[in-house]
Amino acid sequence: MYGRSEKQLQHKVSQNMDSLHAESKKKGKTELPISYLDESKKENLSVPLTSVHLLKSYYESKLMCKQSSSTPSTSSISYKELSTDGILKLARERLLQCTTPNFDVVPLVLSDLFYTNSGVSSEKNEDFELALLLQAAALKFSDQQLGRARKLLNICLTSASLTGNALHRIVYYYSVALQERITREIGGLVVPREPEENQRKPTVEEALTILQPALLECQNEIPFSQVTKFTSIQAIMDNVASAKRVHFVDLGIKSGSHWPILMQALAGRHECPLELLRISAVGLSKETIDKTGKTLSSFADAMNIPFAFKLIVSDLKDLKEDFFELASDEVLAVYSEIRLSSLLPWPHHLESLLRTIAKLNPCVMVITEPEANTSTPVFLDRFDAALSLCSTIFDCLEDCMHRDNPCRNVIEGVFIWEAIRNVITTEGEERIHRKQKLDFWRAFLARVGIVEIGLSDLAWCQSNLVVKSNPRWSSCTVEANGKGMIIGWKGTPIQSLSVWKFHHE
Repeated sequence: MYGRSEKQLQHKVSQNMDSLHAESKKKGKTELPISYLDESKKENLSVPLTSVHLLKSYYESKLMCKQSSSTPSTSSISYKELSTDGILKLARERLLQCTTPNFDVVPLVLSDLFYTNSGVSSEKNEDFELALLLQAAALKFSDQQLGRARKLLNICLTSASLTGNALHRIVYYYSVALQERITREIGGLVVPREPEENQRKPTVEEALTILQPALLECQNEIPFSQVTKFTSIQAIMDNVASAKRVHFVDLGIKSGSHWPILMQALAGRHECPLELLRISAVGLSKETIDKTGKTLSSFADAMNIPFAFKLIVSDLKDLKEDFFELASDEVLAVYSEIRLSSLLPWPHHLESLLRTIAKLNPCVMVITEPEANTSTPVFLDRFDAALSLCSTIFDCLEDCMHRDNPCRNVIEGVFIWEAIRNVITTEGEERIHRKQKLDFWRAFLARVGIVEIGLSDLAWCQSNLVVKSNPRWSSCTVEANGKGMIIGWKGTPIQSLSVWKFHHE
């Protein structure tokens, strides 16, 4: 079952996008082609100039950081207007105040008194209406009033669009997904539509190659990706500071854009020259991992770093200790970027993976995961949690990237859409897109003897330097949660970052 979810998910991405585009076209919306990238975008990985400069300024500010207070600081937020998540929450609160079993939301939407009492400005009326209608539809669906839910969704789809602001986009995606769920509930046939003649569906390997530049651009443009990247590398450096032979295990390397940052940091350790850096990269696409390895090898050569790269093509559930060429004189660290949650539908596989990692005896493991609980079996709770997280990500993209940016459109229309569709339309083991909050991971990792440790002062300074490096990121929040870190946007949590050591009896 796990192999199917991991591999078929990538195949289904293009199929799902075809269906969404056809639905959009049918309703008179603008279509977003998956093959948006021109050849100039398909370049080998290079470290972003901003990353190099940020790293340089970071190490130049070490002394300042060491002299600062050890108390983690929080980025301040200026609430000049409601965030997308804020509008949705305000609408939900108002909806729940007025709801009765036979409640009709449409007269409420048309009531001027409603907006006056809600404190919503006139220019926000349309957004507020859409937020209200979408959540009313979800409420009707959960009450099995499928006809009423469908009518409300039809109203949503007349105003929402794939090219509007963040709220319009999120309402459109959720409306299409909920329409599909209703069709399934009443026994209708959901038929994937074929792409246009000039829009051949890519193979799995092609999809990974084509979409990688979009992922890289978005990672460079949005703050939480950069915060987790730089802070994670600092957390690793804190634990391998004096090691001459270092071995890193990356549980899902993708482009590997974080490792050149670490290479620069290791190359700058003049007091402790590096004798060997090894990276063992885990993934499902041999072609993609191999390409990443060649790029990292070239970068290591340029930095004059002794380097070895091992490619491990495997599902996470199938990882074994003997897959890794361990050496007794190496210091091992593990990096997991949004990988553990992929095993949430199968807890026994998750526990097995963690026990395998424990056998490797790493000195540290850094984990980043989305900060939301979309694993609950209660549909409405899951709907609300996923909507809050996705709307906040859309809000961040709205503030950091242009609406017509093709990379933004493909991230929303492929990766985020696939997650939305899976959370809304499926149940049981078919619902593979599950997320949990940091408290869940604390409890789960404690079961296998993995102990959380705190982030260093330098790591906290690193996160704040990243946030301050771009004026568009002023709404990004960095807060402490126990020994871990929560990165958010306008007060809504998006991602957690935590550091762990393995306890051996």
